[in-house]
Parts: sequence; structure tokens; C-alpha cells
Amino acid sequence: MKYQDIHDGMILNYEFLKIAIFEETKVLFEDRPYILDKWEKEAYRMTDDEVKEQVPDYTMGPSFRALFSLFTQTLYFEKLITKEMIKNAMNTYKDTIKVILAGHFIHEFPMDEIKRSVNEEKVSEALNRQYIYSSMDMDYHLMRDIVTKKKDFKKGEAGLLATEIIDNRGKVRGLAEIRPPESQTTELASDQQEMWLELIESTINSLDEMTADLFDLITYLWMVSPKTSDGYIEFHSNDALQLRNLKKRTAQGRELDFREEDRFNIMKRVAALSSIWVSLGNQQVKVVNAQDIQDNELYEFKDFQRMFEVGKIRVAYDKKSGEPKGIYAVQVKPSSVLTPYLDGPNRTLGLLDLKVFQYSHYTQREHKRLTRYLNLQWKIRTIRRSLQQPFKVSTLLKVMDISNRYNGVQKRDKFENVLDELQRDSVISSWSYTEEIDEEQVGKKGWFHAYWTKSSVLILPTDIVVKENQKKMMINANNLVNEEIIERMNQISHENSVAEDILFSKKDYSLSELAPTLELGSIEVPSTLLSGKFVNETHMKTEQQSFHFEPETDIALSPETMKEAMDSQKMSIRQTAEEIGISHSTLSRYLRRENKRQNNKNDEKMLNWIKEKSKRQNSN
Repeated sequence: MKYQDIHDGMILNYEFLKIAIFEETKVLFEDRPYILDKWEKEAYRMTDDEVKEQVPDYTMGPSFRALFSLFTQTLYFEKLITKEMIKNAMNTYKDTIKVILAGHFIHEFPMDEIKRSVNEEKVSEALNRQYIYSSMDMDYHLMRDIVTKKKDFKKGEAGLLATEIIDNRGKVRGLAEIRPPESQTTELASDQQEMWLELIESTINSLDEMTADLFDLITYLWMVSPKTSDGYIEFHSNDALQLRNLKKRTAQGRELDFREEDRFNIMKRVAALSSIWVSLGNQQVKVVNAQDIQDNELYEFKDFQRMFEVGKIRVAYDKKSGEPKGIYAVQVKPSSVLTPYLDGPNRTLGLLDLKVFQYSHYTQREHKRLTRYLNLQWKIRTIRRSLQQPFKVSTLLKVMDISNRYNGVQKRDKFENVLDELQRDSVISSWSYTEEIDEEQVGKKGWFHAYWTKSSVLILPTDIVVKENQKKMMINANNLVNEEIIERMNQISHENSVAEDILFSKKDYSLSELAPTLELGSIEVPSTLLSGKFVNETHMKTEQQSFHFEPETDIALSPETMKEAMDSQKMSIRQTAEEIGISHSTLSRYLRRENKRQNNKNDEKMLNWIKEKSKRQNSN
């Protein structure tokens, strides 16, 4: 029977259910032919064990097994399933399906998936629109601006580099500090610590306009992307590199990949953002003028909080040597000092032109700074209906922060050239002086401060900016992903973890293969495999299979027992790590007793692997 001939309302047996799940969900992953090729084989193949047991066997990969479990154990637990039900679930939960499978793809197809971002669709949408959404709150703007000004950070009383957050009226709004790595509480695996700390060491030199770009991009993706239960999103270096329109490497006419140097420049700035701690003024305390401050006792601030928190990181390894090449992606989330401006009823969102990411942070710094400021002002002025209000040249010069190495004539030329380029790039609609400049005064003594900087310019936004800023922008990633389903999958994982040894004694595959712990959550073994429950077209009643136990030899985990098991199987460190479901470097460090912190989950995986190999050897 062809798949197209199966009626939508027909109750599917195990064989047809596998095929239906594949056929109805493959549209979600058409950009991943390496996954679909493997899934198709697994869906249309029926092994002897599958025919006998009517459940997935050890030949089915973790990702397709997790997809099968999602439909049979969460979406339609203990229900008879039809094609129509699968179609409905796929259309309703397609984003949830992508989130759940993301971790499995990383483990099952590491060389292909390491260069892929879970945010590809969101980045493509932004590129098509040519703008993203950003907070238009002044405190948010000031915190973003502080990450561009490394020269403002000076060594304070505590020995930390610190600076005051000052608004354009000279009022102190808060304090910012760069704190050393030992002050951080980032939870990273031991084999990732060294790479991350190396990035953090370059924090002060990484504060520039590109760092502000990442500030905006990460907060935007946090608003629109699926999050873990802890509130993290995965940020991939590709997200920023694509928005910046950087060229990929080429060889013999073929496009390859982004340069490792470009990835490094992105990730060291993410590390810098996680090293900056901020304390904003308490709303009940009057904020004093910066010129009147004699010492820190004159103003009160809330407790310091890190701007961004980092979770797990995704490292790429060299195919041949197994050595780490670099950090490609990282779990990140804005802390509670930033989230009020991004989530909740009081947030104010506006448009941020994507040109801000594409201007060079070396040669077009003024373009980037002025673009951010104008986007902020246009949101405020749209609400106040004051778009025709001119800007003072002195105010814009302060925002652009043109270098003092330029003289007055050069600063004016720079100012006008930047505005011309913003108009040419459609960042602004038009600009003009409110009164024609008297060229006879230009060049005379005092002309720059006494005359030109006191003039005004009218700068108008594009129609799309006005139209979008008039809307009440309501964007929320939580509407896209069903957290209850993800939580249910995790609950199944927790409930069945104690049954792992039962599965080992019955089947020739490891439960740990089904549940790689990754950035976007974990999926555990389907309950069908543990309970033996399954719907069959010709066997409508659910049956309970029994598992038989054999006495188990007590095996203690240690580097020595792990090494003995590997030697008995004649397996390399990399082969063993792949089977266990941990990284090559984690296992290598464990064998050398170099792990700084015990990881109970990894210990459990290794012990179960040893037990499995021991059972196989004894049975032979």
C-alpha cells in the first residue's frame, strides 16, 4: 500500500505509524537532507525485532526515536493514532517539535549541525524585513551604550574596572563594573571552562560598537526565540555573521564557511557582555548630578547584577585530531536588570534598522551610533506626535562621539556625510538644516561652538518606521512553543530514569542514546519501550509485556574500570564517547583524572555503558 492511499481516519499500526510520522513531519526539515535520508530508511524499514516487538529497536537513531516518542507518549499517549491526528499535531506544534529535536540533531549529526543555528528562520525574517525590534527605553539605551565605551572604565576602590552610567543631561543613572571570571557563576562543563575564560580575559578590549550590536541581537532573539525551562536561548555565531552580511570563505569557486576569526570576534564579545555587572539607581532615591558626586556614599543603587548570563556552550572539534576549534554557539539570557525592558506590560518596543549591524564598527562607528539614537527618538516622537521637531547639531555630535582629532571643518564634513549616507541607505527619509548655513561665518574664530553647533537639523524617518512605530508591538516567543509538552517529555525522562537497567537487560541499545542533555532540553526513552504498550491495527487491546531480571554484578565507576572496558572492546576514546553520549574531551579528562567538578549525569552514563558492555561480554 502506498502512503498516499492510507485513509486519514485509518488507525495506524506500528509499521504505518512510523511512516506517517516521517511523511508528515519531513517538511519541517527539508533543509537537512542528511537527516531526512536517514529518517526515511528508519521509517520504511522493519527489522525482525520490530516485527516481533512492535516497538523501535536499537537500529533506530535517537532523533527519529524521540520524534516517535513525542507522538506516542506525549501528544497522543495511550490513544489510537491516525494520519489526520499526526497532521493536526504537526501543524499545531511544529515549533515545539523543532525545539525538542534540536539537541538530538547535535549529537546524531555533529559535523553538520555544529554550523547550524536554531534561529535561522528568525534571522531570515529579519533580513527580509530589514529591521528587528528593540527596547526604546532610555535606561536600556544607556546600558547598551556603556558597552561601547571601554575608555570610560577606570579602576575603582575595589580594584575593579568601573564607570558611571550617565544620561545626556549629566545625571547618574547607575554604575557598571567589569568583574573577573572568578566572580561569575556560569555553569559550564569542565572541558569548556578554559576556552570560555580565554574569551572573558579579552573583555575590556572587546567593548565597542559591535558589542552593542550583539547586545541588541541577543535581546531581540530572546524575545522571539524558544527558551529552555531556565529562560536561556541558544545564540549562534551564524546569527550575527549573517546579519552583518559577512562573506564566507571560498575555495575553487565553492562557498565554504565563515572564517574562524570572525566567529571568535563574535563570541569574545558575548563573553564580554557576560562580564559586565550593572546597578541602576533605586527609584525611591533622587538621582544626583554627576558633577556633585564626591564618593559612592552620595547615591544609592540596587544590588549589582550581571547584564547577561551564560549557560552551556557548543564547541566544534576538528575531525582528524579531535581538538576543539572554537565556540560556535552559547546559551545566553538577559538578566533581570534587562528583562523588564523586553518582557511584560510596561515594555516599549520600536524598530532598529538592520543597517546598524552592517555598518563597520571600525570605519562607520558614527553611522551605527546615530542610527541607534534616531531609532530610539523616532519611537518616542511617534508616540508624542513630534516627528517634525528638529534635532540640535550639538546633541547629535555628542551622540556620534566624533573623534577630537578632527578640526571643526572636518567634524562638520563628517557629520553631513554620515547623514547623506544614512539617507542613501534608506535609514532616514531625508535631512536638512532648519536654516541655511551662513558659509561666510564658517572658519571664523569661534564659528564651530558659537554658531554651527547651535544650529538644528530636521531628520525624518522612513514610512515603514512611522507605520510600525504606531503599532502596539506584541511579540512573544512563548506563543510558538508549547512548554507543557516539553515539560511532559522531561517528566517522562525523570520517571523512567530508574528503569534504565531494565532496558539494558532487555535490549541491545543504551538508554543514554535517547536522552542527550543539550542546550535546548533533553528527551528520554519513550514509555512504550518500558511498558511494552503500543496500538496495533490488528491488536486493538493494549498488552503489558513482562521483563525478566538477571542478577547484576556490582560495578564501581572509576577511570580504571572505564579504561578496562574500553580495552576489552578495543574502542578508542572518541568511539566510546559517542556511544556513551558525552564529548570526547570530557571522557579524555575523566580518564586522566582532570575533571575539576563531578558531573553525576555523565557518571551515570559511563557506568551504564560499562554495565552494558559487561553484560554483552558475559552473555557471549
